[in-house]
Amino acid sequence: METLRFLFTSSFYPPYQIGGDANHVSHLAEQLAKRGHEVHVLHSLDAYKVKRRQGRRTKDPDAQHGVLTHPIETALSRSAYEAYIYGCSRAITNRFRCLVEEVKPDIVHHHNISLLGHSIFRKRSNYLNLYTAHDYWLVCPTNNLLRNRREICHRKTCFSCAIAYRRPPQIWRKLSRESFRDAIASLDLILSPSEYMRRRLLEEIEKEIITLPNFVPSPPTRILNKADEKPSNYFLFVGVLEPHKGIMELLKVFDEIRRDRDCGLAVVGDGSLMRSVNQFIVSRSLADRVWYEGFVDDARLYSLYKNALALIVPSVWPENAPLVALEALSVGTPVIGANNGGLPEIVGKVDGRLLFDNWEGLKKIVVEFSRTQFPSNTVRQIYESNFSPGKYVNEYMKIIRGQSG
Repeated sequence: METLRFLFTSSFYPPYQIGGDANHVSHLAEQLAKRGHEVHVLHSLDAYKVKRRQGRRTKDPDAQHGVLTHPIETALSRSAYEAYIYGCSRAITNRFRCLVEEVKPDIVHHHNISLLGHSIFRKRSNYLNLYTAHDYWLVCPTNNLLRNRREICHRKTCFSCAIAYRRPPQIWRKLSRESFRDAIASLDLILSPSEYMRRRLLEEIEKEIITLPNFVPSPPTRILNKADEKPSNYFLFVGVLEPHKGIMELLKVFDEIRRDRDCGLAVVGDGSLMRSVNQFIVSRSLADRVWYEGFVDDARLYSLYKNALALIVPSVWPENAPLVALEALSVGTPVIGANNGGLPEIVGKVDGRLLFDNWEGLKKIVVEFSRTQFPSNTVRQIYESNFSPGKYVNEYMKIIRGQSG
């Protein structure tokens, strides 16, 4: 088998990360390294320092499984601020150019580059130039397509959004539009983890875009059959505790159905709403039904996944292809999800009736839910056929060979 040299770029890379996109980059890099390819990753310690209150180190930085990492670190995290405001940073651009000259990659694959800057899209030599749209950064300054933090954006109000999100302006989106368009033109191909993302990007970007659904590694071989859950028949939420994830609305749903369904809810994750979550549980006397786990390790997480009735993804924003949903499927647990973004493309593979359009719809699903309708073996097979490492890497390499040929 022909071995290739890959250079990945990503604002974040484990253990210095804040979201699922960094996990995807790590999983893909390690899968390619296992297959004998040479994989390098350029990432930004500056980006992590700027965002670290939202993230955490997740593993030993030396445990990279054959992947060669190249972190960027500048005084006062200058490079991340420059990339965000101006769309480029001389320190990042120079480091990227030097890496291209040193590594001589066959494929450069860009991922979340929001704090690396769009200037690294520009080709520096004869390599296949790819980008995966993990979020809406190409078309949305806030990355999440959620207008004024309240509703899915169908009409651009970027200035008011910046105020609502309390973010500084991205000068490059106004003054460097031509440069941005030229940088995108330098890409050979954009990969989209969902068909929804693909359609949304094509509304504003003229570029070939291929849908390639996300994957997650196979689950641990040994998972506790029963953790210390209370009660044992519980639903599960996993994600950052931020408004766009719908966590407070989910808590209200479980408060309102307490007389209609004897079940619990486990909440995993942390974020700015952590105190609000705990206060709601106490104020509504829900401690016997809803409990907050905080950030948990993989052993605990997969035990919670496996023993849950279902994972609930109540996101207000249009999710692209959340890895937590795929992790639940990998252990045979079905997913209940909001009928927006790319979630229907995942949930619908199990049963479209698990999608909800509003909070009343979610109440109905939870109250009537029966785990026996979704055998674990059937759900696991859906994962194997659609979201497993082998499936993804085979399709990924087909795309690369097709573009290279």
